[in-house]
Amino acid sequence: MKDKAVIGIIGCGMIARDVHLQNAFSNPRIHVKWCCDILEERLKYVKEEFNPEHITSDYREILIDSEINGVMILTTHNIREKIIRDAAEAEKHIYVEKPMSTSVEESYRIMRIVRETGIKFVVGFNRRCAPAIEDAVKIYVKHKNKPVEAPWRFKRNKDTHQPLREEEATMIMMRINDDLMTFKPYALDEMIGEGSIIGELCHFVDLACYITGKEPIKVYAEGWARVNQVLTLQFEDQSIANIFETGVGSFDHPKELIEIYHKGASIAVDYYLQLRVGGIKDFYKKNYPFWYDPYQYITEGEGTNLFINKVRERNRIIIEKGFAQYPAVDKGHYRMLDRFVDCILLNKPSPCNELDGARATLITLKARESVRLGLPVKISKDEYDYYFA
Repeated sequence: MKDKAVIGIIGCGMIARDVHLQNAFSNPRIHVKWCCDILEERLKYVKEEFNPEHITSDYREILIDSEINGVMILTTHNIREKIIRDAAEAEKHIYVEKPMSTSVEESYRIMRIVRETGIKFVVGFNRRCAPAIEDAVKIYVKHKNKPVEAPWRFKRNKDTHQPLREEEATMIMMRINDDLMTFKPYALDEMIGEGSIIGELCHFVDLACYITGKEPIKVYAEGWARVNQVLTLQFEDQSIANIFETGVGSFDHPKELIEIYHKGASIAVDYYLQLRVGGIKDFYKKNYPFWYDPYQYITEGEGTNLFINKVRERNRIIIEKGFAQYPAVDKGHYRMLDRFVDCILLNKPSPCNELDGARATLITLKARESVRLGLPVKISKDEYDYYFA
């Protein structure tokens, strides 16, 4: 068994520079042999910062290298399918940034080539692998499978209460505070990025499915197709997930809050820095470290209160000096990449496969349709079954 995965990175733009390049080059189980981009200035940056063995503007050079056993496809959405097909046919395992696809037909074609070639395929819905999310899901699943009522739960009619079917449902709330001034240039382009429902909320649609282990049967969305939406997903067991996204917010406050409610329990993941649990005995709160913290001398507070204080320090430096970086939280990027390595070296299953990618695409397409119709949109079971063909 090899002790390192030899990979090529295809696409060295913003998401690669912000996250993946540093993660890949710092992972002791990865050897990055090739980096590819069509823009010379990006290749120059990669060469100067990371010095891979080879750089190229033609990804096909990577695919003909017999040493390469995996590729990371980090390009814009609209050109990924051909690269996926070429890489799969070259028998290279694939990590692809989200969204995997932007149409049902594209999903189907990608799923076919992945299954025909038998490669490992990972879709970059990294929040599944965030430490705070992994802990939250474990607590939720354990409670759902064997609910143990907290001894302090107040019950007004404990002797006469008749169980309701609604009590079996899970309720999820996700809040995404974003600022469109920070979006990638192509993100709101209808022909390339296709707006935040397709390009960003796919993360949270996937996460809701991952948490519940269920598939939505109906989606209702209000707002705009590009940015600023509220999505309501109703699942097959009548569980509900509400996803609120704004592009007119401020990064002075934390970006994401995820709350899960079931059978007298509440589980909150506050921007991946703090997990809070109510209604479950023996677990109350857990704090998580920053992924990147240039303001370690700011120590007042915990969780997102500490984050806000560090951002205030960042803002102060911006005013004085013109540049300062944000503190970063662990959204699971490194851990998901490491599990891609497990796929390559240990033949482990994908942490998020082509079916997960296709499902997220289908749901977000339905959500965009709902926004434009102003009506709830049904998702039929046979639309999911289509992908098993």
